[in-house]
Amino acid sequence: MRNNHLLYQTIFAIFISFCILTRGGQTVTAEEAIKTICVLPFNINASENLTHIREGIFHMLYSRLSWRDNVVVIPANKIKDYLSHIDKISGTSGIGEMARLTHSDFVLAGTVTRLGGFSIDVQVYDIGNKRYMTFFEQSSKTEDLINKVNRITTTINKKVFDRTTRTWEKMEQEKQANIREQKRKNPEYMMKSPEWKDTNQSPGWKIWKYLF
Repeated sequence: MRNNHLLYQTIFAIFISFCILTRGGQTVTAEEAIKTICVLPFNINASENLTHIREGIFHMLYSRLSWRDNVVVIPANKIKDYLSHIDKISGTSGIGEMARLTHSDFVLAGTVTRLGGFSIDVQVYDIGNKRYMTFFEQSSKTEDLINKVNRITTTINKKVFDRTTRTWEKMEQEKQANIREQKRKNPEYMMKSPEWKDTNQSPGWKIWKYLF
């Protein structure tokens, strides 16, 4: 009987170790460790109707940001239901309200501007820490839109959720190759630290004072 009791205790301890995670000195359950992000419909600044682009961007973000046991993306139909209850979604007050309604840890908002080529501006809001991170891509070729959205999504995965993907590794290899090429063409470039250059070009968290 004693041996059985010890066996049960061991099994229970193992079970608890799988269900409880330690992060920053605080214990959280596995369920709490899963982050939720709400992707708002993109604003489109263009002379023509680009609704299909807005929908396509959401599907790309949904599929690429979803990360089993780590990141859950709120479905589009739920977001539409909540948006109908909010008169004005712009600004941090609207961001905070959407986070509350969808029980999201993060809210993603973005804009696509079409003027000859296009530019993509994205902000990811970390609700709990009242901070946000910006992402930007542009191109003169409209056919590059999918690739640019993919690059932004890849960077969000890494910078926000610390998720390394093959695309991120490829982007890093391209960046290092570009640094080496710049050093070869411009010897004075060697006076600058690649780490310093990367820090200035990479997205970083910014704090906002007012959320609600």
